[in-house]
Amino acid sequence: MPEYQFANSKGEIITEDYDRSAYFSAEQVLQSLRHAFSLFPYETQLSQVDGYEDVFCVEYPNGEFEPIYICGKGTTPGGRQGLKDEQRIQPKAKFLNYVYEKYVQGKKGVFLGVYSKDGQEILCTWKLMQSSAASVETPISKQIKIDSIAKAIQEGFVQQDKGRGEYACAFKPEFLYFYLKNSDWLHTGTVTELAEHTPPEVESTGVEESEQVEQLIFCTGLQSLFPRNRILFGAPGTGKSYTINQERKKLIGEENETDYERVTFHPDYSYANFVGTYKPVMVEGQADALADPDTKYVLSILTDKSRTAQEKYDLLYDRFKDEGLTRLPVLLGLYTDESFKTRKQDGSDAAGDNSVEKNHGRAIRKYVNLITGKEKSSDIAYEYVPGPFMRVYVNALKSARTANPKPFLLIIEEINRANVAAVFGDVFQLLDRGDNEVSEYPIQASEDIKAYLAKELGGNPEDYAKIRIPDNMFIWATMNSADQGVFPMDTAFKRRWDFTYLGIDDSDEKIRGKYVYLADDKSQKVEWNKLRKAINHFLAKEKINEDKQLGPYFISKNIVVPTDGDEMDREHFIRVFKNKVIMYLFEDAAKQKRAKLFEGCFQDSTRYSEICREFDAKGIGIFNHEIQLETEPEEPQWALTEDEN
Repeated sequence: MPEYQFANSKGEIITEDYDRSAYFSAEQVLQSLRHAFSLFPYETQLSQVDGYEDVFCVEYPNGEFEPIYICGKGTTPGGRQGLKDEQRIQPKAKFLNYVYEKYVQGKKGVFLGVYSKDGQEILCTWKLMQSSAASVETPISKQIKIDSIAKAIQEGFVQQDKGRGEYACAFKPEFLYFYLKNSDWLHTGTVTELAEHTPPEVESTGVEESEQVEQLIFCTGLQSLFPRNRILFGAPGTGKSYTINQERKKLIGEENETDYERVTFHPDYSYANFVGTYKPVMVEGQADALADPDTKYVLSILTDKSRTAQEKYDLLYDRFKDEGLTRLPVLLGLYTDESFKTRKQDGSDAAGDNSVEKNHGRAIRKYVNLITGKEKSSDIAYEYVPGPFMRVYVNALKSARTANPKPFLLIIEEINRANVAAVFGDVFQLLDRGDNEVSEYPIQASEDIKAYLAKELGGNPEDYAKIRIPDNMFIWATMNSADQGVFPMDTAFKRRWDFTYLGIDDSDEKIRGKYVYLADDKSQKVEWNKLRKAINHFLAKEKINEDKQLGPYFISKNIVVPTDGDEMDREHFIRVFKNKVIMYLFEDAAKQKRAKLFEGCFQDSTRYSEICREFDAKGIGIFNHEIQLETEPEEPQWALTEDEN
């Protein structure tokens, strides 16, 4: 195969063969566009046009903008005359004609290709052609140089001169709004100053542009075959936790130990534990360490919540005008998000507002140990302490703002051992996700949550009045409905989850053929899997539900799957079997069937200690005779040899 030129994620041009499996399908192009449009600060609705797999329509529910029709495909290498330094798209003429038809009716049209390499995506656009007279199945080819794509990866947005006063554009997804706003001239005129890239026309909030909160993104377009809300349930020992742990590695990566949290519910677990609440914390202040009275005075002004930012600036102006007024906006930026006017050294109004210095202060705020005014390790203050849900939620939202959002996972073990209605509280509403995997119905955030989100994500608390679960946040749980002391789940809660049942024999491959010698004379060669199934068969005939029966790993895997050979450690197995299996059957699963289950204990089948003592001597002889027959114990090889002699 010929080698082609590509641009890697660093914007470096490399040469290699073309991997056709990397080509972006129509569905992948749709997901790429969803991510790009999710960066807009207002709602958009993106859909594929029926009957035209390469045509997409973008609509704006608020009606401020006309719909946009996009003729889009994934790019492939190979251009005109066999050139190997180009990428191209080749949609059929019928797709172009559809887009052009919509375009001439007053709608905006776009001719677009998606270049993807090593997780880096670049959108390539060309001037929209007039409708083609060619056959509807004839490909219409458009090319762009790979060095233009490489430059876009490095710089964000570039134009390529195609000659005759026409330009092609290549840019990162975050520049899509800029392109759509200016596409009428971007294909016929040059861009000389990208600083003119202005934010969308949104209603003024009275906050300076530089101080507006970075947009919350809930729909990242992240694709996954795994359900977002998922509960694994089944009998004890079926490997629920093991399965979730293995699939966690598939979701977030084999070695990733940072992008998930695991929590175990219990009867005393609460909303405060799960989501977060105010708690008393020891405050490590350092007020007394500042012996300088002048410094103390400045800090007292900066931390005075009763004063506005402008009042603080005016009070401190005289102290800083002779030693560098640019320091004062930095200090104020550390402690406040409010706007304020600045002055020159002579007292006249400054031409600017020193927003650069002020934003420097805001940017380094989280890295600076701000003075609290409290004694070190001597005062207790109340602070909002997030729970696992809120920590994973914030991390998912932070990642959603990046060009390559990652999945974040919250694992809940034993979800029904707590009162889930009380633990989830109003978060319960967020579990109802729409087709885009984002919470369909937002909830009103409490004041403490709004303040915490503003602290972690920037901006003001009111920017977080309503919250949703983003599509890159996964919540997985395990449960066993047969456990003692569990709480019932109502139907409304259950229908918001994808339930996966693990049967008692679904994962027994690794324990097949693994055996142990039982009885005091080691005369029984017993396979654990056969014994387990025989006990389960007995329980089933006694009308005991499957979720009360024994899964393959009711006894832990490190015992029933020997690391060397097929023989289990006898002493270890016997001890655990008595403490786990016999105890469970005696006290729980077969409590009402003790006499019949343990009929081999002729003297006393109602005393746990007696059953254990007889198990040491008799092995599986303690059980019902049908269990003994179905287990099919073998005689050891040494016993067969003695019989022959």
